[in-house]
Amino acid sequence: MTLYQLGLLLTGEDALHLEVTNDNQQHNYLTTEDIGEIKGASLTAGVFTGVHTFDLGQNIAGWCRLRFLGPPGYGTYIRHGESLVQGTVGNNQPTKNIYTENLREAVASDTYILHGDPVFEIYEPTFTYHGFRYISVYGSPNPLALDDVECPFVHSETTLKGNFTSSNPIINQIQHNVQWGQLSNSMSLPTDCPQRNERRGWMGDAALTVNEALYNFDLVKFYLNFLNLICDVQLPDGQVPDFVPGSSYNPDPNWGTALPTIAWQVYRHTNDSSLLEPYYDNVRAYVEYIRKGYNQTGLVNLFCKYGDWVPPPPFGQTNRALISSFAFLHDVNILLNMSQVLRKTSDTAIYSAFYEQLTQEFHRVFFNNATNTYADGMQAAQVLALALPGVVPPNVRGVVVDNLVTDISKQGNHVTTGIVSNAQIYPVLSDNGHHDLALEVVTSITYPSYGYMFNNPYENATTIWELWNAPLTGPGMNSRNHHMYSTVGTWFYTHLAGIDFTSDAIIIRPRMASEAKKHLMKKLDCQLSTLYGLVHVSYTRDERDTIANSILLRVTIPPNAQARIMFEPLFPGAQCKTLIEGNKIIWSSGVTIANNQEFQIEKDLTTNLLSVHVGSGQYEFHAVWN
Repeated sequence: MTLYQLGLLLTGEDALHLEVTNDNQQHNYLTTEDIGEIKGASLTAGVFTGVHTFDLGQNIAGWCRLRFLGPPGYGTYIRHGESLVQGTVGNNQPTKNIYTENLREAVASDTYILHGDPVFEIYEPTFTYHGFRYISVYGSPNPLALDDVECPFVHSETTLKGNFTSSNPIINQIQHNVQWGQLSNSMSLPTDCPQRNERRGWMGDAALTVNEALYNFDLVKFYLNFLNLICDVQLPDGQVPDFVPGSSYNPDPNWGTALPTIAWQVYRHTNDSSLLEPYYDNVRAYVEYIRKGYNQTGLVNLFCKYGDWVPPPPFGQTNRALISSFAFLHDVNILLNMSQVLRKTSDTAIYSAFYEQLTQEFHRVFFNNATNTYADGMQAAQVLALALPGVVPPNVRGVVVDNLVTDISKQGNHVTTGIVSNAQIYPVLSDNGHHDLALEVVTSITYPSYGYMFNNPYENATTIWELWNAPLTGPGMNSRNHHMYSTVGTWFYTHLAGIDFTSDAIIIRPRMASEAKKHLMKKLDCQLSTLYGLVHVSYTRDERDTIANSILLRVTIPPNAQARIMFEPLFPGAQCKTLIEGNKIIWSSGVTIANNQEFQIEKDLTTNLLSVHVGSGQYEFHAVWN
């Protein structure tokens, strides 16, 4: 097994390096006014009943440095919390007391005895960190001003490689919350939360967010280290625990999937098969372990422990065997793909046949012919079936999608999904003709939604909550800084910006809101530091920049790279009238394939998608549709 040298746990500016910035105005259509205000770090203070309470304005993992002046032997006590105690019933205004019940047995406090420096002394704790937004200082020997408090953000050293911004302030705030939550839970391994008495490497959380994390940060070595930890505790029969390090064996399939999922995503983001090879036998052993259970129960009764965890109340989970079956098929498909990359032809044949068998069984067991839905008709069941390649037959796919859309509309454009299906619902909608609806759902600010987390009368979330209804439920399991719902951040890159990769090319395909709904996403700017170099995608559909039914798209492709840039119709039935690059018409309607010295251009006659093949360079396209 290879040892990977990880970055240290560092604080503040030393912990995060930058490969992308948001100040490249030359190729960015967005203005400061377009972006709007993003709620985040802003230190404020107050003294209430003799207690100094500070609000960082941002939920973080870390600690505080405090400047004291007092006599030797004087003791002071510092308490940390994520939120304030809510007011009385009928009064939504919080009190000034820090809420600590959700920390469970974690004390989350520091005690300092002054040594009496005649000038001042600075205290900061060692060998601990806290998850918090608020601190209260009890018994300070001196009045504390803002300059006396500094709270460094602490996480594994990494580099910011993705920068995503849009003209939609709700999406911008979600992206902010996703990134801060991911870093808060990057502590040598991916933890679930930084504040309570847990902070474990839960496999389900890690599997769900690895793709998002690798789009935002350079965490390849971080995840390779976690893969090694998983393999270290894998038993001879192939099983792994639900959290690592740990011994909670017989994993839920949606937790054990961390082993194949992380291995595959590391490969996808590096295109380096040498990083895949060391884990192939471990992944195969794990899949075969789940298969042994499957051989006894079939998909219809496949083992489930946690399932589609914490859907928004009052909704429960869908058929739990279906949820586990999703993970099993997902992992068999990953193993199949790994065998193809590593040229293990015998395994490719075995798992191709097995996956085909499973897809037919999934549909046969879970599809309800009377309702044309999977299982009980809940959103989660439809989404998970649609997300698996080859499961939903073409003759019923349309009606399954329609039933999903109908249920979302019935819920007032809200999701009823838990952590597993929520990771799939946005790409499923975008890929099946309902990108407008995906944008409407993600930009909702009423319960349950991401926007509700920072548009409610109780709290202003600056990271992603563990529960959709955090302020309204009990403290037992109620973190305000959890990354398991941060999966929507992947969709920002893969669908809103449309950046993806094949083994030999970059794919740029921003999904477009219809002309009637373009106010949901008029402008977008995304930079991504890739294995090829910096990729930059920026567009505007604002009619102050361009005409109706058109898009201005700027793209930067790094040196020695090839890319395929795809233009989507801007409304149903739309045909691209002209495509201009650099004030030169390079394509016009009535042509199926156009070639010139710089571009090869193709039109898909079924979807009306227009594809432009380009090499490295900076381009500005103007596509007009009619």
